[in-house]
Amino acid sequence: MHGTDCSNAAARPISPEDLKYFKDWFDAYVETFVSDDPEVKMNIDLKYQHTQRVCRAAVEIATDLGLVGPDLWLAETAALFHDVGRFEQFWRYRTFSDKRSVNHAAFGVGILRGKDILLRLNESERILIFKSIALHNQAVLSDALDSRSILHARLLRDADKLDIWWVATDYYQQRTSGKINAGLELHLPDSPGISPEVYTSIMNGETVLFEDLKTLNDFKLLQTGWVYDINFAPTLRRLRERGYLNVLQAFLPDCTEVKNVFASVNSYIDKRLQSL
Repeated sequence: MHGTDCSNAAARPISPEDLKYFKDWFDAYVETFVSDDPEVKMNIDLKYQHTQRVCRAAVEIATDLGLVGPDLWLAETAALFHDVGRFEQFWRYRTFSDKRSVNHAAFGVGILRGKDILLRLNESERILIFKSIALHNQAVLSDALDSRSILHARLLRDADKLDIWWVATDYYQQRTSGKINAGLELHLPDSPGISPEVYTSIMNGETVLFEDLKTLNDFKLLQTGWVYDINFAPTLRRLRERGYLNVLQAFLPDCTEVKNVFASVNSYIDKRLQSL
C-alpha cells in the first residue's frame, strides 16, 4: 500500500480527502496484525483504540486553540500515525518497552517512509508530521524547531498523554480484579516503595526519565509527572475535570513522598490554570 495521487502534492496543502485516505490505509495496515494469540490481539486492539482516542483529543485541543483547515487536518494525521510503530513493535518483540525493543517513534517514521504513505502531501507537511511523530516520546522538546513544528509537536504530546492517562487509570482499576498486562507495565516489578531519583525529579518539576524506573510505582509517578510537560490550558482542564490524578494517587502507597508529589503537582496545575 503506497501513496497515490501525489503529482500535485508540492503545490497544495493537506485536504480532507488526504485524511480519509490515511485513515483507510491505517485501518488496512492494522488488519495485517490480526492474530489468534489472545495477548497479541489484546495489545494490538489496545493501541488501535488508543490511536482513535488520541485523534479525537488532538482535534478537540486543536479546535480549542483555534486551528482550522490544513493545521487541523495535520494535527489529526500526526495523531493517526503517532504510534504506527507500536504494532510491528509488539508483533516482533511482545513488549511496548522501547528500552527492551526499539524506539517506537523512530520506528514508526521508518515505516511511513518505507511505505511512502505521505507522498501525497507536500514536503513541508511531510516533514512536520515526521517531526511530530519522532518527537512525541522524547523527554524534552528542542527549542530549535520552527514555530509551526513546535505547535504540532506540543499538540500531539498533549493529546497522547491525555489518553495514556485514561488508558493507565482504567487499567489500574481493572488490575485489582486480576487482569494484568505486563506489556502495559513495561515488565516492571510491582514492588513497594518509590525510587529516590523518581521522587527527586518530580519534586523538582522535571520529567522523570524512563531509565530511572525500577518499579511499577515509579512508572505511575512518571505518568503523574507528565503534568509538567503539558503545554496547553485545554489539556490541563481536561486532566483536572476527568480526575486522572486522583485515580493514580489511589493506586500508589499512602506515604509522605506520594502526598508531597500530588500536593506539588496539583499546586502546579492550579497556578498554570490561574495564569492562563
